[in-house]
Amino acid sequence: MQPLQRARPPVVSGKAEALRTRLLTHLTGLSGRLLVGVSGGADSMALVMLLTALRDQGRVELYAVHVNHGLRGEESDRDEAFVRDYCAAHDIPLQVFRLTPPAHPGEAWAREARYAAFDEAYRAVNADALALAHHRDDQAETLIMHLMRGSGLDGLCGMRRESTVRQMRVLRPLLNASRTELVSLLEAYGQPWREDATNAGDDYLRNRVRHELMPLLERLAPGAATRIASTAAQVAGDAELLQEQTAGWLDRQHGSALPLQPLMTLPEGLRIRVLRAWWLRETHRPPLDSAATKALHALLQQPVGARISLPGGLHAYRGWHFVHLTGLTQPVTAEYQLSGAGEYRMGGAVVAIGGSQGHFGNGRTVQELPERMLDGCVLRTRREGDWIRPFGMQGRQSLQDYFVNRHVDEPFRDRVPLVCRGSEVLFACGIGVGAIPRWSEHEQNIRISAAGEMPWATMY
Repeated sequence: MQPLQRARPPVVSGKAEALRTRLLTHLTGLSGRLLVGVSGGADSMALVMLLTALRDQGRVELYAVHVNHGLRGEESDRDEAFVRDYCAAHDIPLQVFRLTPPAHPGEAWAREARYAAFDEAYRAVNADALALAHHRDDQAETLIMHLMRGSGLDGLCGMRRESTVRQMRVLRPLLNASRTELVSLLEAYGQPWREDATNAGDDYLRNRVRHELMPLLERLAPGAATRIASTAAQVAGDAELLQEQTAGWLDRQHGSALPLQPLMTLPEGLRIRVLRAWWLRETHRPPLDSAATKALHALLQQPVGARISLPGGLHAYRGWHFVHLTGLTQPVTAEYQLSGAGEYRMGGAVVAIGGSQGHFGNGRTVQELPERMLDGCVLRTRREGDWIRPFGMQGRQSLQDYFVNRHVDEPFRDRVPLVCRGSEVLFACGIGVGAIPRWSEHEQNIRISAAGEMPWATMY
């Protein structure tokens, strides 16, 4: 099908003007430098036409991007030519990306490739936002498809009017407009569009939902698409509130491990959301699927030492007091010779040595000891063969047994700053001290204090 010539009726009816005015209200608040995705189909042509009107009013700076996926041969090329003609006629700067599809392309490939092109165009023009033409009928189809796939609450929100994809601000200003309205606008103003022949087929699930299921729902309950899309908006509002609660709870936690006791007091639904958000925050990887989420949630009820595998070669570990993601960080290997006052960083912990303040300290995060004992000492993390003579106890223990007896979770053990003389541990920061003389005001004392990220210290 060849692109039709742009032909505007000599007189636009009052009804058409009213429709255009009503559709423009969906774009209220848009401003700045906008990049619009234009496929040449009815939806995107209606959006670019409305945005062109905003541009002409001086409300936005408009750029366009077209992605030729190369899936339909000459028809794809004609779509590209059509979009080029429109943008040239309306003085809209256009970027075109021509892709080479793989041997067996699918919807996932097309979407990923399309957003990669959008991302490149977005950065090239330094856009404030990317505008896409998804509408109310798309939203209803999306919700139905997510229901069929067993999506959770986030999936039932459908598409958001504003979201972030690949660090792009993505706007869908027409989510409350129907496809019928958009087509009516184009027809009223004589603006042609391109039809993608693959949209008429049944090769993809969305096409079958569009051509078979949605018409059936409309016959059973006229207006179903509108109400389904409205449901998605209501669910999105509830999900936003839960997201705020999830983020707030996570923000109040310190360190990368989650404390089990407060986590288990949360309602199950919020607890699961916290686990999924925690994964995203710590790994910066794709979200956990439902199976991995269930496994992670079940781990909370497992015995101490239980471990599960997660995507990307990572593991989750159930400790005495925390749940951990392991495999993300390297062990702390810093070592400092201690010779006097100073401040030393060990991972997220900060160990300071200074003058005496005239009292013993709490024996966990603050300890005073005779200055003479500092000779030959180092600050480091654990090594094989380390041992300690716990203060106030007889005999000595391996550091490993000491950590186990003190319920220090395994993932923490290579992070604990230790004041050592040879293999003997004098002070395990945040946990306890070894066999040192009782504090005396008659000695020349120094003070060792440990602060910063030491979640193991909160358990004592």
